[in-house]
Amino acid sequence: MDIIINDANILIDLTHLNLVEEFVQLDLNLKTTDFVFAELNADQQAIFNQYIEDGKLEVIITEDEGVLNSIAEILNKTTGLSFEDCSVWYYAEKLKGILLSGDGKLRRQATASGISVKGILFVFDQLLLADLITLETAIEKIEMLYLKNTRLPIQPKEDRLISWTHRKHHN
Repeated sequence: MDIIINDANILIDLTHLNLVEEFVQLDLNLKTTDFVFAELNADQQAIFNQYIEDGKLEVIITEDEGVLNSIAEILNKTTGLSFEDCSVWYYAEKLKGILLSGDGKLRRQATASGISVKGILFVFDQLLLADLITLETAIEKIEMLYLKNTRLPIQPKEDRLISWTHRKHHN
């Protein structure tokens, strides 16, 4: 089971799209850091709290000074990243997990250091593969996402829509 370390923007997008319940049903070991969880607003935290209590999402608590120093080292070696960004990078590296983020700077720098990085479209792929959402729902939600987040690159979305539709017609 893949370990997935979630950045705040993914968790926020999932709450806006009302896909949290489906997301936590994926056969993935879902984690985030206490620093990232603190970035969520109270309503978003409340949505995730039930899944944390159910063991479907783990919030990694960082109290070890050595770990905090390691996260600070990543921060010092990078450009334009927050401590929260560096915390998910650190744990993705330490746990040999996949970093799930839509933050372009974080994605580029973590990928360059050898971390496996995926984004929200990976989540859509997984939800479809697991039959947790329909193609129609995926298309509706991805359109909602792109209306809300105009900084997302269009081509990957278009490629996904073609791929999903093609796969549906061949099943």
